[in-house]
Amino acid sequence: MHRILLSLILWAQCASMSAASGLAIFHTASFGSSRSVSLSLAEGGPARDPAFDFDVVITLSEFDGGGTVLYRDGGRHEASVRCVSPAMVRINSADYAVDVSARPGSDWKRDLWAALCTAPVS
Repeated sequence: MHRILLSLILWAQCASMSAASGLAIFHTASFGSSRSVSLSLAEGGPARDPAFDFDVVITLSEFDGGGTVLYRDGGRHEASVRCVSPAMVRINSADYAVDVSARPGSDWKRDLWAALCTAPVS
Protein backbone atom coordinates (compact mmCIF):
# COMPACT_ATOMS: atom_id res chain seq x y z
CA MET A 1 0.00 0.00 0.00
CA HIS A 2 2.88 2.36 0.88
CA ARG A 3 4.42 1.87 -2.61
CA ILE A 4 1.08 2.57 -4.31
CA LEU A 5 0.61 5.77 -2.30
CA LEU A 6 4.15 6.92 -3.09
CA SER A 7 3.62 6.17 -6.78
CA LEU A 8 0.41 8.21 -6.81
CA ILE A 9 2.17 11.11 -5.11
CA LEU A 10 5.00 10.99 -7.66
CA TRP A 11 2.58 10.83 -10.55
CA ALA A 12 0.50 13.74 -9.24
CA GLN A 13 3.59 15.82 -8.50
CA CYS A 14 5.09 15.24 -11.95
CA ALA A 15 1.76 15.80 -13.70
CA SER A 16 1.01 19.10 -11.96
CA MET A 17 4.54 20.46 -12.36
CA SER A 18 4.77 19.25 -15.96
CA ALA A 19 1.57 21.03 -16.85
CA ALA A 20 2.97 24.26 -15.43
CA SER A 21 6.55 24.19 -16.67
CA GLY A 22 7.09 21.24 -19.01
CA LEU A 23 9.32 19.39 -16.53
CA ALA A 24 9.37 19.01 -12.74
CA ILE A 25 12.56 20.84 -11.72
CA PHE A 26 13.94 19.55 -8.43
CA HIS A 27 17.40 21.17 -8.33
CA THR A 28 19.01 24.27 -9.85
CA ALA A 29 22.66 25.27 -9.66
CA SER A 30 23.54 28.87 -10.55
CA PHE A 31 26.83 29.96 -12.05
CA GLY A 32 26.93 33.68 -11.48
CA SER A 33 24.10 35.72 -12.93
CA SER A 34 24.65 34.53 -16.48
CA ARG A 35 23.91 30.80 -16.34
CA SER A 36 22.11 28.06 -14.43
CA VAL A 37 21.66 24.32 -14.81
CA SER A 38 18.43 22.62 -13.75
CA LEU A 39 17.76 18.96 -13.11
CA SER A 40 14.20 17.80 -13.72
CA LEU A 41 12.07 14.72 -13.28
CA ALA A 42 10.95 13.60 -16.72
CA GLU A 43 9.43 10.25 -15.73
CA GLY A 44 8.92 8.23 -12.60
CA GLY A 45 7.25 5.21 -11.12
CA PRO A 46 7.62 2.49 -8.52
CA ALA A 47 11.08 0.95 -8.30
CA ARG A 48 11.76 -2.43 -9.83
CA ASP A 49 14.25 -3.19 -7.02
CA PRO A 50 12.33 -3.73 -3.75
CA ALA A 51 15.13 -2.00 -1.80
CA PHE A 52 14.13 1.30 -3.44
CA ASP A 53 10.88 3.27 -3.67
CA PHE A 54 11.13 5.07 -7.02
CA ASP A 55 12.76 4.71 -10.43
CA VAL A 56 13.00 8.05 -12.22
CA VAL A 57 14.45 9.61 -15.35
CA ILE A 58 16.34 12.88 -14.87
CA THR A 59 16.95 15.48 -17.56
CA LEU A 60 19.39 18.39 -17.54
CA SER A 61 18.84 21.87 -18.99
CA GLU A 62 21.06 24.94 -19.11
CA PHE A 63 19.55 28.45 -19.02
CA ASP A 64 20.94 31.93 -19.54
CA GLY A 65 20.36 34.72 -17.02
CA GLY A 66 17.01 35.59 -18.62
CA GLY A 67 15.64 32.04 -18.48
CA THR A 68 16.19 31.14 -22.13
CA VAL A 69 17.15 27.51 -22.69
CA LEU A 70 20.73 27.31 -23.96
CA TYR A 71 21.02 23.53 -23.92
CA ARG A 72 18.71 20.62 -23.19
CA ASP A 73 20.41 17.28 -22.69
CA GLY A 74 18.65 14.61 -24.75
CA GLY A 75 19.95 11.80 -22.54
CA ARG A 76 17.86 9.69 -20.20
CA HIS A 77 19.62 9.61 -16.85
CA GLU A 78 18.03 6.89 -14.75
CA ALA A 79 18.10 6.86 -10.95
CA SER A 80 16.48 4.95 -8.11
CA VAL A 81 15.55 6.56 -4.80
CA ARG A 82 15.06 5.00 -1.36
CA CYS A 83 12.97 7.12 1.00
CA VAL A 84 13.45 5.17 4.23
CA SER A 85 16.63 5.05 6.27
CA PRO A 86 19.26 4.84 5.05
CA ALA A 87 18.11 7.33 2.40
CA MET A 88 19.87 6.60 -0.86
CA VAL A 89 20.08 7.45 -4.56
CA ARG A 90 21.35 4.83 -7.02
CA ILE A 91 22.85 5.91 -10.34
CA ASN A 92 23.81 2.98 -12.58
CA SER A 93 25.14 0.52 -10.00
CA ALA A 94 26.59 3.09 -7.58
CA ASP A 95 24.69 3.84 -4.36
CA TYR A 96 25.01 7.31 -2.81
CA ALA A 97 23.94 8.02 0.76
CA VAL A 98 21.68 11.05 1.10
CA ASP A 99 22.18 13.48 3.98
CA VAL A 100 18.52 14.25 4.61
CA SER A 101 19.50 16.98 7.10
CA ALA A 102 21.41 18.96 4.44
CA ARG A 103 19.87 22.27 3.48
CA PRO A 104 17.77 22.42 0.29
CA GLY A 105 19.81 23.27 -2.79
CA SER A 106 23.10 22.03 -1.33
CA ASP A 107 23.16 18.68 -3.14
CA TRP A 108 21.17 17.43 -6.12
CA LYS A 109 20.77 13.95 -4.63
CA ARG A 110 19.27 15.40 -1.44
CA ASP A 111 16.92 17.56 -3.53
CA LEU A 112 15.85 14.57 -5.63
CA TRP A 113 15.18 12.58 -2.45
CA ALA A 114 13.20 15.49 -0.96
CA ALA A 115 11.11 15.99 -4.13
CA LEU A 116 10.03 12.36 -4.05
CA CYS A 117 10.04 11.42 -0.40
CA THR A 118 8.77 14.48 1.45
CA ALA A 119 5.70 15.27 -0.64
CA PRO A 120 2.81 16.25 1.63
CA VAL A 121 0.15 13.60 2.10
CA SER A 122 -3.41 14.65 2.87
